[in-house]
Amino acid sequence: MAEITPGGILDRVGAEIPNFFRDGVDQLVTGEGEYIRSGEPRGTVGKIGQAVARSYCRQYGADPGAARFGNAARIENACRPYLDDIDPGNGAGIAVPFDGGQCAIPYQATIEIDQPGQSNPIGLTGFRAIGPIGSISLVEFGTQFRLRVTTGGLPQLAFDCGPVTGASPSSVTTTFPFPLLPPGSSIRSINIVACSGVDVCGDPPPVVRQPRPIADPTGPNFRFNPSGDINVNVGVDVLPNGTINVNVGGPTINVDPFSGGGGDSGGGGPTGPGPGDIGDAGGASDTGAGGEAEGEAGTGDILVGLKIDVLSSPPRARQYAPGVFRGAGYIYMGVAGNLDQDYGGSMLKSGQFFFAEKENLTHWNVSANNGYNFRVTPYYREAPE
Repeated sequence: MAEITPGGILDRVGAEIPNFFRDGVDQLVTGEGEYIRSGEPRGTVGKIGQAVARSYCRQYGADPGAARFGNAARIENACRPYLDDIDPGNGAGIAVPFDGGQCAIPYQATIEIDQPGQSNPIGLTGFRAIGPIGSISLVEFGTQFRLRVTTGGLPQLAFDCGPVTGASPSSVTTTFPFPLLPPGSSIRSINIVACSGVDVCGDPPPVVRQPRPIADPTGPNFRFNPSGDINVNVGVDVLPNGTINVNVGGPTINVDPFSGGGGDSGGGGPTGPGPGDIGDAGGASDTGAGGEAEGEAGTGDILVGLKIDVLSSPPRARQYAPGVFRGAGYIYMGVAGNLDQDYGGSMLKSGQFFFAEKENLTHWNVSANNGYNFRVTPYYREAPE
């Protein structure tokens, strides 16, 4: 019988890592990646694989907005249960920012502001404006915070429902000055009330609170010593393409944590596309105003992703920031008869590229909301052998 070697263990660890992240039995049972958090592998390979997966999650938790982590929604599902054990309450959240405010009528808004270290809100401010009321946020100018609002008519600082002047047929973004507020100040509550008329136009779209950083106490290189049987140096280096270089006190292999499994010991050289290769552009298609476009890869090719250019938008388009449209359309990628939604269409910037989540997708569809017209350029590459 051949002896067990460090290289053999490392190869098996590489094959095991994707099992911790996969959309398989563990997530079908629990709804998310509980095995990274609470799994109890018994063998050497499984224990080291779990340690690598946890290191990946800690690095993501420390810098969740880093481009190298790719599809954050997928990683959140796999890593958040484990990260919540380290520091709960820092994951992504989604909620309607306030009720109502979407009619073209006068509104009164009141906003409470929290200051770090204070249990009660320190500021209560208000404005009146013609709706619809869009985004409301605190923005920082040096050391001073200001309130930024987007409305259907020019908003005015006020504490009551007086007359509203300066109404505009298109959305207006205004920044109000505030007294100095320290770093970490945040909006506690927003209340929107119609000054007159009936507020029957619904609520604003939900807003996603992005994951907040959690310090990684270990770093990418650490000693893993859970028992007397395992005592090794482990390195987990997350690369710009989302794969990780893993070493266990010796040689290094490259692993895609969201692949179907398997590691590359480096003997045969790289088999995939080079860094930055997103394939070749296919023929562009326009959705038309409020319409849709669709397409598929040619024989032997797979879909890499979609580039979406905004050719036109409605005059009162809602925006998170200038040029970043809210709820502009719907993006789907998958295979014939089975398309999966990419939620990037809820926050879209012209020229943005959306990567297919898996390596074997072939079909796509993009649907523009009313008033929007997109030009969609698919990118394809030859399927791997």
